[in-house]
Amino acid sequence: MTEAEEAGRIDGRGLKFLLPRLALRGGVGSRLGSRAGESLEFQDYRDYTPGDDLRNLDWTVLARTGREVVRVRREEVAPVVEVFRDRSASMETPPTKSACADWLFGLLSTAADGCRVVYREHPVYITDTLFDEDPDSILVRLSHNSAALAIVRVLSREEADPPASGAFELVDSETGERREMTMDSDTLSKYRAALDAHTARWTAAANRLGATFVDLAAEAPRPERISSLAAASLVEGRG
Repeated sequence: MTEAEEAGRIDGRGLKFLLPRLALRGGVGSRLGSRAGESLEFQDYRDYTPGDDLRNLDWTVLARTGREVVRVRREEVAPVVEVFRDRSASMETPPTKSACADWLFGLLSTAADGCRVVYREHPVYITDTLFDEDPDSILVRLSHNSAALAIVRVLSREEADPPASGAFELVDSETGERREMTMDSDTLSKYRAALDAHTARWTAAANRLGATFVDLAAEAPRPERISSLAAASLVEGRG
């Protein structure tokens, strides 16, 4: 575990991961789901059918009306929170972005206390989105059979707002390809336009699926990052 992830776990102890307000689906647990189950909360009546548990038969209704009905209760589910951390090479450069991603991983997995947390390495959720694959196809895969989906994008200061002038050697962190480039106002304008278009594709894909999209600056102070996550209704203080 990195120092940044440990710091995230410490910060996450004072936070609670916000589950979606809609009814959940899943296995037996401590939160009410959307289907019939064995919790103590009454949901509805239905006619008795052979094989039903006689403990659910409403004897009061039977005595009053002669109708055999059973009480249907809400199921209880154990919410599963899947924390994805992009492990592609671009997420490790610069170190501030990698540290921010580790911090987020620690914070979100700790804030989901009371849920079953599944740790997976997958190029989305905590990510820079700096890859060519169509965001719609990625998010459709991630949202399959899930109650909600959130994408937390982390970009470094240089990626979000590169220097306005100067000669640079650019190195593709994924392929190692090198390219010399002079950054002038025209090049900077084209870069910003391309980044804006890329961001728009991701936010549009997220909106189509009802997913949450949050932008975080890698160099932002930790309280500012937490405020952004809270504003997006991903976490809240435990009170």
